[in-house]
Amino acid sequence: MLTATKIKGFKTNKSFDYLWDKTNQRGCGRLGVRCYSSGSKVFVFRFFVNGQRYFIQLGAFPQMALDTARTLAQSYGGMLKEGLNPKEELEKEREAKEQAEKEVERLKNLENKLGSLEQLVDSYTKQMVLDGKRTSERVKKAIQTDVYPVIPPATKAKDITPHDIKLVLAKMIQRGASSQSNKVRSYLHAAFNHALKHDNDPANMCIETLFNVTFNPVTPVPKQSHADRVGEHWLKWDELRLLLSSESAQYFDEDIHILIKLCVYLGGQRPYEVMATRWNCVDFDNASFEIASDVSKNYKANLIPLTDTAYSLLRRLKEISGDSVYLFPRDSASGHLDPNYLSRKIRKFCMDTEFNKFVPRDLRRTVKTLAGELGISKEIRDRIQNHSMNDVSSKHYDRYDYFKEKRVALERWEAKLNENEVSNVISLFG
Repeated sequence: MLTATKIKGFKTNKSFDYLWDKTNQRGCGRLGVRCYSSGSKVFVFRFFVNGQRYFIQLGAFPQMALDTARTLAQSYGGMLKEGLNPKEELEKEREAKEQAEKEVERLKNLENKLGSLEQLVDSYTKQMVLDGKRTSERVKKAIQTDVYPVIPPATKAKDITPHDIKLVLAKMIQRGASSQSNKVRSYLHAAFNHALKHDNDPANMCIETLFNVTFNPVTPVPKQSHADRVGEHWLKWDELRLLLSSESAQYFDEDIHILIKLCVYLGGQRPYEVMATRWNCVDFDNASFEIASDVSKNYKANLIPLTDTAYSLLRRLKEISGDSVYLFPRDSASGHLDPNYLSRKIRKFCMDTEFNKFVPRDLRRTVKTLAGELGISKEIRDRIQNHSMNDVSSKHYDRYDYFKEKRVALERWEAKLNENEVSNVISLFG
């Protein structure tokens, strides 16, 4: 049997020679030492399969102890007894190890490529822009304001859980912003739905960032159903006339008061659609005002006749806005007035004057309701306010623009607004 002393003392004049461990077992291979004339020695395991000789190099002596080499030889001998080729098994192990290392490296690279919450929001809002949705900046701002302080923007999108979403919304609800919490929930839900489709979208094949989101963490978190009740408030005739009067004008910047009046005189248009309109959509020669498709909520353009009052308001507004492309220019990302600014001004007006509280969207409901009292048909009111007409006839066949009918209705509406009744309104300002 081999001993460490025997191995250490063995010398050879040949290029190399072998020392063999003597055992009485057959068919189990043999442990040996390949000894070189230079003095270096290496443990080897020799075995035969179908008459073919194989060698497996185990390790250098004395760095590898004899006992360690014997243990390895015994394990390989055990493989031979089971009908396995140790060399082939070692090759399989090596390949398996390489494959495992490659998988680890792949997962590591994938982890590095996985997008953060901030990248997800950016990707989603860019897609909103491509889809022609006008609220992308509003979505991004809301998430920056209410989500990032709770969930760090660098958090991997795939790691966000329903509990994280609950923490965001709970903080908003606790400060009394239940309605806004529903909006933020909706934004996040849509963003994660975008992530679920993103990685498999062929259009994103060249994009390195992946999200690896397997479920939408917002879905299990319920919305606050009590917070989004359908609005029921509208201004009465005396309130509306007082709001439009010169007495109220002193509480607003001139262009903001004109905006409020335009929303009303144009038949209850959405404030955003008016403030985001460009001057090239105003046709003074033909007395018309167009809400372009890229501004309209339903992506359908709406041509509105200008009454004398609306015409005069726009002429004055042109003097105020100067060379701006927008009716209501502002130094902001969009280039036009922020809807939140109008909301703040109306809120302050109500607080300063004790005027019954209302919000910008109530103006649309006010016009719809009061114009109905005048006997203006619902169909014409709907067409003035650009509601989607979903009956088969309107969707597929009716291409008439109803411009004349709109003008008649708006002139009737203007006449009622301009009746000399303001003097009879009791001031609510004290």
